[in-house]
Amino acid sequence: MTGPVPVTLLTGFLGSGKTTVLNRLLRDPAFGSTAVIVNEFGEIGLDHELVVSSSDSMVLLQSGCLCCSLRGDLLETLADLAERREAGELGFDRVAIETTGLADPAPILHTLLTSRALSDEYAVDGVVTTLDAAAGAGTLERHEEARRQAAVADLILLTKTDLPEAQEAAVRAALAELNPAAPVLKVTGGQVDPAALTGLGHFDPQMKPAAVAGWLREAAVPVPTRKGLAAQRHLDEIRAVSWVVEAPVTADQFDLWMELLMIRRGADILRLKALVHLEDVPHPFVVHGVQHIFHPPVLLKDWQGSDRRTKFVLIVRDFTDPELEELFAGLAALRVAPHGRPGGYLAAETAE
Repeated sequence: MTGPVPVTLLTGFLGSGKTTVLNRLLRDPAFGSTAVIVNEFGEIGLDHELVVSSSDSMVLLQSGCLCCSLRGDLLETLADLAERREAGELGFDRVAIETTGLADPAPILHTLLTSRALSDEYAVDGVVTTLDAAAGAGTLERHEEARRQAAVADLILLTKTDLPEAQEAAVRAALAELNPAAPVLKVTGGQVDPAALTGLGHFDPQMKPAAVAGWLREAAVPVPTRKGLAAQRHLDEIRAVSWVVEAPVTADQFDLWMELLMIRRGADILRLKALVHLEDVPHPFVVHGVQHIFHPPVLLKDWQGSDRRTKFVLIVRDFTDPELEELFAGLAALRVAPHGRPGGYLAAETAE
């Protein structure tokens, strides 16, 4: 392949289905030679464990956000990938960057568009934004990051339109105001034609809503630092929480804990992802949830590495440290008779 390597920026708010879409793409031969950069917000990453890459050219950028403290890391990562490609250590003809759900894409785009060091190696081939049809209308109303993600998009993937909670008409109406020029493609289960995501063209702010050019200019201003780290741009009441549970839990124990969590604070759980180790189950379950909406659990083929602990990554709003400690202490303290309650989220999956 000659010329700059095309870069696809995959963005979208928390729980909108970015990782699901990326996994589907990477299974397709058209995206088989893709270097993947996954940015996770929090001290423990899970998204990179859920991305099935066909090569070893996947990089996790963790414990920060690409639009804040990790912009330099992104440049270094891209430079390193280019050097390894030139040396024949890696073979890829496309780069996909999956941002955190809280990312403002403008600083990331500014970094990609203005770096002289990388201009010969890479070219932005479009911004693809996932938007949740079930929670999207409220998300766009409440979160500036979500509005920016939609406004800069060259293509919008509307996910979860098959859920009973979907409000497709309301979401489309909001998108018509934010970014009327961007095509909107309905996606079910992350299934999308790779051809729809390629060849979107070099990112041109002049073809976007007027506010986009201003956001890019703002991104050129260095972010104020605090204690040597770039300050996060996100609202102070929103935070990432990582937690590890050492001992395996029962399905009924996990189900009851999650039920109580949703009743008490469901609206403030902006996203929950977990790898769950259940007693007497050799492989991990993946749990995904956004506010009160949880998707069917997925049983993975195996664990990655030797770590078998249950891991949580949550994005929460207005939680204090004592509340979080009480929350997870409650999971360990719950004692439920085996299959003592009918149905259940994980219990139904494990019942014979």
